[in-house]
Amino acid sequence: MKLNFKEDTLTTVSRDALTALAHKLGLNETQTVLYALARLRDEVFVGQDMEKFMPLIKTQHQAIAKAEPIEKGKVLGSLL
Repeated sequence: MKLNFKEDTLTTVSRDALTALAHKLGLNETQTVLYALARLRDEVFVGQDMEKFMPLIKTQHQAIAKAEPIEKGKVLGSLL
């Protein structure tokens, strides 16, 4: 993602502000942008189902694998 920095306003951020935020948080600039976006996501989608934004955990992957139907039959040939 390319960011076009501008002067600091209500809807824009300068490169200097990003650098200062990163330094204050102890993060690099990429981590700071992602952190800010995550906070904005939580603020904008407050009270909504956040599960669709979260990655699956290992036990969820295992449950999906168990629920997957088992294929019956055998391969008679292959193109490879």
